[in-house]
Amino acid sequence: MDTEILLSANTHSNGPGHPESPDRLDTLRTLFLRLSHTGPIKLSIFTDSKTHTETDSFFRIYEKVHSREYLSKLLLHQVPPGTIIPLDPDTGLSNGSRKAILSCGESVDFLLRRRLAGGGVSFLAERPPGHHALRDRAMGFCLVNHTAALAQNIHQTDPDSRVAVLDFDVHHGNGTEDSLRGLDRCLFISTHQYPFYPGTGSEKNNRSDADGSGVLNLPLPEGTDDEDYRKVLREKILPRLEKFRPTDLIVSAGFDGHRDDPLGGWLLTEEIYSDIGRSLLSVECRFIASVLEGGYNLTALSRSVEAYLSGIGRPFQSPRSY
Repeated sequence: MDTEILLSANTHSNGPGHPESPDRLDTLRTLFLRLSHTGPIKLSIFTDSKTHTETDSFFRIYEKVHSREYLSKLLLHQVPPGTIIPLDPDTGLSNGSRKAILSCGESVDFLLRRRLAGGGVSFLAERPPGHHALRDRAMGFCLVNHTAALAQNIHQTDPDSRVAVLDFDVHHGNGTEDSLRGLDRCLFISTHQYPFYPGTGSEKNNRSDADGSGVLNLPLPEGTDDEDYRKVLREKILPRLEKFRPTDLIVSAGFDGHRDDPLGGWLLTEEIYSDIGRSLLSVECRFIASVLEGGYNLTALSRSVEAYLSGIGRPFQSPRSY
């Protein structure tokens, strides 16, 4: 089965000079178009969300993570063109934000339907990112939490699911942990620079239930390099995933740990992202969906995403039967 690449509407803005810019998806679109001609990639573009049906789908998907009042505020805010309404010190709402997040909802809905149709490997490239978004507020460039929405929808609609979420962004996915903490048959794992924004993600909240579910925060220091990360992947992440035995794996795929990224202090290269992808594919669950988070040096972002896809996009070897 081809790797399904989803590209959402690139209409959201945080204002001029902001690192989370439309250039990020423009760069990845160029990459995906090239890959779709040279490898087992299927590219689906979601850019025209307009109907009441799509609005209803958006609420259905994201109300499992956010309050209806907060979601209504995002959709109903009238933002004049060229204006940014600040929701957080580094997060804004623009004239194009509504279209962007509706497009994200359409993409997440597509992923959920793809899972029901048989699963496979998918990568959602969307803006704005999501893993810092809390139940009732935006935070850290994020308006709504796509990864948590995927996990919660699977968890609440399929009683046999065992959902694992891995966040390898350089920043801790605080919003995702808040949403998923305490759920049965759910595992949240995060590697992140610590101490660093947003200041969460210490090991004090870690929990391991008998079946491997719970929370595994793996705070790593500034200067973490490929070899350091490989050790954590080999000794901490994969053993916990193997113990948990997920049916579904959702990945908050942030590439701002790259050594050339302006917003992180790690020293990773694109090689580690290929290793991460290949390692996650070995978990052999039926559905793997990766969702773009950080990555703000455009060259490093493109190379890192391509490397990750080269690892996780390989055909399954001996998948489990369900």
